[in-house]
Amino acid sequence: MATPGVGAFALDLSGTTLNGNLENAIVKSDSVSMNMILNGNIPTSLGQVPVTANGIWTGNRNGTSLTGTIQNVSGIVNMCILFWCGTATFIGQGEWKGNLTVTEGTGVFEGTITFTSSDFSQIHTNQPAPISGTWNADFQVT
Repeated sequence: MATPGVGAFALDLSGTTLNGNLENAIVKSDSVSMNMILNGNIPTSLGQVPVTANGIWTGNRNGTSLTGTIQNVSGIVNMCILFWCGTATFIGQGEWKGNLTVTEGTGVFEGTITFTSSDFSQIHTNQPAPISGTWNADFQVT
């Protein structure tokens, strides 16, 4: 049995899939809100690179149709090689949509992330990169 108020998402970034969680998933008669939490790894030739991020998904409910925006996304990539460690920070935004069946929602999202700083020459700053993915949640109905 699913736990009300939680869900998951799968984000595709340049062919790499990152999985995250949706928490505090609440649906009301006309609105929806969820907190996005990403704590994943990107595989590279040098091993797994940790990526963390969070953001807020808010939106509208119209019957069984859900639409909204993804806002206040901020994240960080950390990597250490031998005695050197570096970070890259990013922000993001997007839109999501889906359908609601009683308390369970599923859908898709798309948006962009933009690296605002980077210690890595491979990561270019101030250039939005497209993201897309799928999501599902077992909403808490209030």
